[in-house]
Amino acid sequence: MNRIVGTLSVLFVTAALVAGQFPPIWDVTTSCNIPNEPDQGACQNPDDCFAYQHISDVDSLSSVGRLSFLRGLQCTGMAEGMICCPRHGSAYRQPKMNESLPKRDRGKSTVVVSRMNADTPCGHQSYNEKVLGGQITNIDEFPWTAMLLYGAKGTNEVAPACGGALISKSFVITAAHCLVGQVIQNKGPLKFVRLGEYDLNKDPDCLVDGKFEDCTDGKVDIKPKRILPHPQYAAKSSSQHHDIGLVQLEKPVVFTDFIQHICLPEATADPAVGAKLNVCGWGRTDFFRNEVQSNVASPIKLKVALPIVDHQRCRDIYRPHKLALGSGQLCAGGHKAKDSCFGDSGSPLMFFDNKKGTWILSGVVSIGVQKCGTEGQPGIYTNVREYLGWIKKNTV
Repeated sequence: MNRIVGTLSVLFVTAALVAGQFPPIWDVTTSCNIPNEPDQGACQNPDDCFAYQHISDVDSLSSVGRLSFLRGLQCTGMAEGMICCPRHGSAYRQPKMNESLPKRDRGKSTVVVSRMNADTPCGHQSYNEKVLGGQITNIDEFPWTAMLLYGAKGTNEVAPACGGALISKSFVITAAHCLVGQVIQNKGPLKFVRLGEYDLNKDPDCLVDGKFEDCTDGKVDIKPKRILPHPQYAAKSSSQHHDIGLVQLEKPVVFTDFIQHICLPEATADPAVGAKLNVCGWGRTDFFRNEVQSNVASPIKLKVALPIVDHQRCRDIYRPHKLALGSGQLCAGGHKAKDSCFGDSGSPLMFFDNKKGTWILSGVVSIGVQKCGTEGQPGIYTNVREYLGWIKKNTV
């Protein structure tokens, strides 16, 4: 991409903090529990923990035990985004959870609200109804998150290039630039919408949770029936106004613990400035690494919390980039190393309505500066509330 500001072909969840952003903290207020170890550790930036660097490689994530251990290291609350590092020594004693555990029977579990049915209201998940912290999602967290798969005509090979969110049994919402323009030219046409995905390494996906191994029902790939980019979207426009689209699925989905739909926002007001919203996807991250680079695509669904930025302030930030922010766009983020970026354009920007106990779709990942996670440079999202009339007209 040779522009300062460019369309995000896919979402990037930067789940780790940049080294040196904060000095190591070793005081009792950051104490945390390390799985399999009797001694407490301390919450630290991932880049500052030598022990973590040796176990966070992407290749080892195919192990359920290793992935579950990494998730168990995540700090919560004020230390969200940090991991639990050993206070003494340079390595974790047993960096893997026991995989020889009985499978959880969700029909009998008291931990989850199990087996949702067709009458389940939007915005609910079997997982505890709030984000508990950390960057690796739970196996059934944000069950409306979709993955868009593309491939050249005449071939059976497909690859992910965008994200989306299920808003009903038959429709997924995404970015318009995921449906027309450069993504299609580079990747080929949209072939499938994947639902129920968590871990690209396995199917079905599993995580160790307490005394059980919790597993999904498996991924579901559905062909698109209709592809509807917003009629006013201009793919070559630098401002990317009206960057929103719909995909009608070839057949309605069956709701489960791992496939649900998110609520559309009300037509009244946007979340307040400073409110924390969540975005999730499988994009590039420095939370995991490989032998060559630290900025790699995540095979695991990740999340990050981002604050809403004042519209006028965001407009002023992007004016030097020759980008005119419109009423159909909102901004979030602007914190160093926490952003949406290359990896999942079209993915959902969501907030939890405490009064209603439901998740609401506020935005769709659209554009941002070329260097994601730049301090003072928030990402730009399509404001879903501004397009409610168009969405409802095309999904009846």
